[in-house]
Amino acid sequence: MAQVNEVTSDAETGGRRRNPRGQGEKLRTEILAAVERLLDRRIGDDTLPVSLREVAREVGIAAQSMYLHFSDKEQLAHAVTSDGYRRLVAAMREADAGAASAGAGTDGRLRAQCGAFCEFARTHRGVTRLMFGQDASRFGPAGQAHPARILWEQWLSAVTACEEAGLRWPDGAEETAMRLWSALFGRFALWAGSFGEHRPEALTDFADRTVDALLRDAAPAAAGPPGGRRPAAD
Repeated sequence: MAQVNEVTSDAETGGRRRNPRGQGEKLRTEILAAVERLLDRRIGDDTLPVSLREVAREVGIAAQSMYLHFSDKEQLAHAVTSDGYRRLVAAMREADAGAASAGAGTDGRLRAQCGAFCEFARTHRGVTRLMFGQDASRFGPAGQAHPARILWEQWLSAVTACEEAGLRWPDGAEETAMRLWSALFGRFALWAGSFGEHRPEALTDFADRTVDALLRDAAPAAAGPPGGRRPAAD
């Protein structure tokens, strides 16, 4: 590893005395630690990567017109994330209704909602990353619930419906719903980032296997996997 150049003057460092010769690696460590501190302080900053003027140009309106609807980027970020959660939950509910109309059991309806989550995340990648990439509740009115609450309630409803149909998970519905949500979003984060592969089916394959695993945990030992779906390969 190349050694970092040592500090040559107090003026360049804002008064910090240069490290003794041979301690360039120590300075490098201090720099990395300083960056980490700055990132920790700013973790709650607005992460919407566009300005109101950029949005106005994209829409084809005057920048002043944006301020009739949003006073700043924080308001716009809150609106985008809130709308994203509403659209995602609507897609999951539509998938649930479609599966129910096709005669699927509660486990099939759960699988359909997972598929809808994956499809939304895949086709609305930027919005999904914004939705989960910041604490959107701080952009809204004081006391307002986090916009993700409706998504949590949807996951919990899907898992609770399975329990009402006779399935039981050792850790209960809430922990199971949280595990499912975390697994699917974590897989999306890897898929959307530099570590992931971008095959569209990668997300839905993972979702199916995750539901398979949850159903095996809930089903009686002597019974086959609920819903008539073939068990995942060992």
